[in-house]
Amino acid sequence: MDEKQAAAGFSAMGADHRLGVLRHLVKAGEKGLLVHEVATLTGIAASTLAHHLKTLQAAGLITQRREGRSTVNIANYDHLAALAGYILHECCISGADDHG
Repeated sequence: MDEKQAAAGFSAMGADHRLGVLRHLVKAGEKGLLVHEVATLTGIAASTLAHHLKTLQAAGLITQRREGRSTVNIANYDHLAALAGYILHECCISGADDHG
């Protein structure tokens, strides 16, 4: 993962509504959630939710798949793990000796 990808991922998570959506999708597991399920869980209006989902998808944090007329949203666990690894390895490990 390069710095630009990491910045995009962390930026997309930087809004409280998007972070909340992502938390619900992570909890839902591989089956994901339909858009209306995400709306019900978060209380976010459908028009606003569409924007948040698009932002999360563009950053690679979620994937979407069509099932008939519905869209299933799924947390992209590989990308989330890569982000966690990036921040822990690139940002913290090199300075760990300096803090204790």
